[in-house]
Amino acid sequence: MATMQLAPRGLAPLRPRVSSRIVVKPVASGGGKTDITKVGLNSIEDEVVKMNLMGKSRVMSNKEWKDASGRKGKGFGVYRYESKYGANVDGYSPIYTPDLWTESGDSYKLGTKGLIAWAGLVLVLLAVGVNLIISTSQLGA
Repeated sequence: MATMQLAPRGLAPLRPRVSSRIVVKPVASGGGKTDITKVGLNSIEDEVVKMNLMGKSRVMSNKEWKDASGRKGKGFGVYRYESKYGANVDGYSPIYTPDLWTESGDSYKLGTKGLIAWAGLVLVLLAVGVNLIISTSQLGA
């Protein structure tokens, strides 16, 4: 004989929960290996800065290195899978990439449209300021 769970008076009988959730597992694929020479860091002359921006360390890839607290390193480097994927986030998406900058990026040229936009902004701010002064003083009364 089937047993039914009893619910409090006035409510429907309790039924066992049936989960119909679909479990989705994201899988990354097709990433390939990053070519560290093509990310825009070749013109940096200071080797330490260049290695930092690439996310590499010539010291940490050695198994005998020690960190500031004296613990012995494992020899993986900054990023454990550098040899497998080519670089970590610092390597394939660096913050500072002077090789990829344009020549005109060193100077800012406003142009006619820029001057018109600045003049309009100044006029709007002046109008708002005059309106505030008049509306909060005896001049507007």
